[in-house]
Amino acid sequence: MKLITSLPQLCLVAVLTLLTAPALFAQQPASETLQQRLPASSEAGPLPSVPSEASSNSDLGQIGVVQTYPKPEMFTVSTSQQFFYTDNVFYTDAHYGSGTIGSLAYLGSYTASFVPYSLRDWTPRISLQYNMVRYNSAASGDFDNENLSFSNQYVFSDDRSWSWNSSATLGNFTAPHNNDHQFYKEVVYDNQISKVMQFCKDTPLFFIAAYDLAYHQASPAIFDRLDNTLSLSLAYYPVPELSIGPYVRPGARTYFTNGTYFVDGTFASGIAQSNRDDFNLAVGFDVTWQPWKYVSVSADFSHVNDYSNNSSLSYNDTTPGLSLTGTIKF
Repeated sequence: MKLITSLPQLCLVAVLTLLTAPALFAQQPASETLQQRLPASSEAGPLPSVPSEASSNSDLGQIGVVQTYPKPEMFTVSTSQQFFYTDNVFYTDAHYGSGTIGSLAYLGSYTASFVPYSLRDWTPRISLQYNMVRYNSAASGDFDNENLSFSNQYVFSDDRSWSWNSSATLGNFTAPHNNDHQFYKEVVYDNQISKVMQFCKDTPLFFIAAYDLAYHQASPAIFDRLDNTLSLSLAYYPVPELSIGPYVRPGARTYFTNGTYFVDGTFASGIAQSNRDDFNLAVGFDVTWQPWKYVSVSADFSHVNDYSNNSSLSYNDTTPGLSLTGTIKF
């Protein structure tokens, strides 16, 4: 979700932090990392500038300030074109199997959203999203994804620095080189609470914190899980159009189904898990330049370590990337 702040560009920091690159036959299903790379369906506009003191009028007397907030646009269309490199396409552990595979990759994302109704503090949203992932040297990892999301955002506290977003997302994943064969689908029930805080009034340095609780009901059911994720980041603006900031994102993943997932449809080999729990730690750095109101360019570097009690399912991945994002609202 986009976080509430007095600077429009701060919204980009929360949603353009990129993590690991997804893969079709990876140890983790593609959705686990794709959802972390893409902007969420909900979004919020910047806070308006409101005078801090009441004004007076000779005829009317003392007039108090009435706070007004811009109404969110009814329709939003956006696209994000990302180019990145991953040193571990299939999320394999270097100590198991045949090692890891690296590749240049492309992620194209296209999103359309509709706000049917809104109040000052509450914004419901319906979104459709299409994503395509292509690997330069690992075509078996290519996939397409479609998402339908229903979300609600509620902004609370007088300074509007706290926000809560809940959503339900239906996701479908297909293999483009195999007659669009569906290999994974899920419903994600997500709740996130966020806080934005400026360190000093005269310094454009912000602290952003978010806690996210998400349940994934998946098919194959072996990927049913509960995610608990804490996101901590900084955003510094040397000029209004440029944001710079590091982030750290620790998370715990609890899987509910034991068994073996045979990725090729046979019983020759598979991903086995039993009472699986993972600790996922992502760290990174993001630089975003917004030369125009609805266009931004980002460069980022991230490293992810996933520690699983099923040791053969642990992995790590390093991902530098560049992205171009455009948005139209009306």
